[in-house]
Amino acid sequence: MIKKTSLALSLMAAVLFLSSPAPSRADNLPPLTSAKTAKKFDEFRKKAGADFLLPQVFKNHPGVTFILSHAKDLSLTDKQVKRLKVIRRRMLDRSLAQMKKIESMRAAYLKMAGTAHPSPSRIHKDLHAIASLMAQATADHLAGHLSAAKVLTKAQQSRLSTLK
Repeated sequence: MIKKTSLALSLMAAVLFLSSPAPSRADNLPPLTSAKTAKKFDEFRKKAGADFLLPQVFKNHPGVTFILSHAKDLSLTDKQVKRLKVIRRRMLDRSLAQMKKIESMRAAYLKMAGTAHPSPSRIHKDLHAIASLMAQATADHLAGHLSAAKVLTKAQQSRLSTLK
C-alpha cells in the first residue's frame, strides 16, 4: 500500500510540476518550477509520508498542469490559460511556503523528541501542529484544483473528464 501511494505521489508530482502548456499559449508569467523545485517537492513528500497531498483526493480533480498540458484538446482560450497559470503560481507559492514551515517544525520536533527526556505534552502539541499544517496544505492544494476547474466551460469540463 505504501509503495503504491509513493508511486502515485511520484507520478502526481511529475505530472503536476513538470508538464507545461503549448508554447503558443505562453504569457509573461514566471515559469512554474524548475527541476530543482520539483526535486524539493519530491524529497519533501518522501519525508512527509503518504499523508501529504493525498493522491486519492485528486483522482477526480486534475490539477492545473494537467489541464494546461491538454490546452489544445480542451480548446483553452488565451484568457483561460493565463487564469490557470495565475492559479498554478499561487498554488506553488503557497505550497512552497507551507513545505518550508512544515520542514522547520518537523526538524525542531525531531530534535526535541531525540533528547533524553522529551516532554509528552510537547510531543503531542508539536505533532498536532505539524499534522494540522499538512492537512491545511492538502486542503489548500485541493482548493486550487477546484478553482482551476471553474475556469473551464461545462463542455471543457466534460472533455477533461474523458482525459483522466
